[in-house]
Amino acid sequence: MSDKNEDDLIDIEVEAQADDVGDDGVPAAVPPKDGIADLKRQLDAERAMRMEAERRAHAATVDKEDTDIQLVRSAIDTLGRENELARQRLQYAMQTGNFADQVAIQDEISEYKAKLLQLQNGLDAMQSKPKAAPPQVVPADPVEAFAARLTPRSADWVRSHPEFVRDPAKNRKMIAAHELAVADGIVPDTDAYFESIEATLRIKPAAVQAEEDASATAAKVVQRRDAAPAAAPVSRGQSSRNVVRLSAAEREMAEMMGMKPEEYAKNKLALQNEGKM
Repeated sequence: MSDKNEDDLIDIEVEAQADDVGDDGVPAAVPPKDGIADLKRQLDAERAMRMEAERRAHAATVDKEDTDIQLVRSAIDTLGRENELARQRLQYAMQTGNFADQVAIQDEISEYKAKLLQLQNGLDAMQSKPKAAPPQVVPADPVEAFAARLTPRSADWVRSHPEFVRDPAKNRKMIAAHELAVADGIVPDTDAYFESIEATLRIKPAAVQAEEDASATAAKVVQRRDAAPAAAPVSRGQSSRNVVRLSAAEREMAEMMGMKPEEYAKNKLALQNEGKM
């Protein structure tokens, strides 16, 4: 193998955190990104706050509509009583032969009738108006929309396997796997249920899959890496800073795997410290 040009190599300093250094002074493997769980909790809290704000706004709208209806009904009742009093006064004016009062009271009664008709028409329109529907927050993510209809444990499984929601063909297979498990008498949401689902879908358990993925990644790195000297493990009393040299081939591998050079360097360092490289 010919020597690589020094321009094709880069040095990446990887600083091991205090929590990443074991008792023997060797940095531990890079842990999963715990920030994802925190971000999810933050998004769930924001979604809950938004739903509560919309619920309150909806309740305020409904309360205002009900209040307006009550006010109109009260006005109709008041005008109705005044109109009845006017009719009684008209009857008395007719009995006493007071023609002038009869004319004035009749005009008053006509005005009451016009106002009552106007209020009644408005009340009918308000009562026939459809009620505002309660707000429904639909998750933008189809995975979350699907998970929202499931039990907590099934929802977590779906979030761990989002491809079985986004891919229509895989989604049908997942539903078929559920039906087969239920037909076999397996209780949903149990360990046996998820084992049956994963067996039908040919999904390996998470622990096994993670171990195989790590082994495959290490194998690819070993096959493509240059003959660069491995970084020595950090011993007690030494600085926790490590320099990992990535070749052009390794940078290309990192890009193919969708990883940043820093992340690739950390994984390489962990494998070196474990004696796998």
